Amino acid sequence: MEVNKEILLEACVGSFKEAKRAEELGANRIELCENLKEGGTTPSFGTILISKKILKIPIAVMIRPRGGNFIYTSEEIEIMKEDILICKKLEVESVVFGVLTKDNLIDVALLKDLIQLCRPLKIVFHMAFDEIENKLEALKLLIECGVERILTKGSKTNAIDGINTLKILVENNQNKIIIVAGGGVTKDNYIKILNEATVSQCHGTKIVGLLN
Repeated sequence: MEVNKEILLEACVGSFKEAKRAEELGANRIELCENLKEGGTTPSFGTILISKKILKIPIAVMIRPRGGNFIYTSEEIEIMKEDILICKKLEVESVVFGVLTKDNLIDVALLKDLIQLCRPLKIVFHMAFDEIENKLEALKLLIECGVERILTKGSKTNAIDGINTLKILVENNQNKIIIVAGGGVTKDNYIKILNEATVSQCHGTKIVGLLN
């Protein structure tokens, strides 16, 4: 059965060239990153600037100073804040980040601090969410904090494996937060994920085809 609701396809890209190609192939939104082999880090000022100037679709910018875990030093937090200020100046659609404690819980104090700095930009909590054991509790907390979207696989592996969890998250989202399915999502399987997980947005590096 085909989905009967408006869908959004977000292309995860590692350069302006890929972003432009994704738009040409029909992406509805871009997640702009660098270093995709490390899970994505913050793109350069120039990349954000030119993407915002040329692309006609919304841009979500990754705020992540390095690969690895999502527990940041005070210096890394300052880097994230400076990058957020750049994104605010350039008026991108949203910023994408995730912050955890050493126990793989949401770092609530830091999250609230970053959210306050980010406004009026939209906030996306990224796949750091997949490191959290109690996802329904985390979902409730992110709703209370005013996060607009959660990017998640629903599992440790990929969105196909996480379909049941994704569906549960959608059923418990209180119509206040958008669950974006990512992780192994491609142009060949996103319809299955949209239908079975009941999400309306999907994310991937191959969601509109090969970009390079």
